[in-house]
Amino acid sequence: MAIRYSVDRFHRRLIAHADGVLTFDDIDAHLDEEQRNRDLDVPELFDARGASTTLTTQQVERLVGRAVDMLRVTDLGPTAIVTTNDVLYGMARMYAVLAEGAGAPADVFSDMSAALRWLDGFRDDER
Repeated sequence: MAIRYSVDRFHRRLIAHADGVLTFDDIDAHLDEEQRNRDLDVPELFDARGASTTLTTQQVERLVGRAVDMLRVTDLGPTAIVTTNDVLYGMARMYAVLAEGAGAPADVFSDMSAALRWLDGFRDDER
């Protein structure tokens, strides 16, 4: 499964969509694309309400390691992950806690409006 994303220029954020089974390779390729497009510093709404996952705790730790490496060269925008799948929620929550500790703001939501309010809070901080 591929993750697709677009840029919402009005709200100055990325909107990513994931459906089906979300794997480590899918997320890694998504980060590669964001890096190539120089979008890593843009806030991201990651809509994974139609997804499940095969991620392991070791793979989540690798993704956090990648975030730490990326932080050495650029700022990372906040990422709001929205999912209704319990396993994906747990893995995303683990990522969010570890990434936040490393300086990459992320949080997980089961409700889209809560995720949007969280992201909007970062926009308010820029004023």
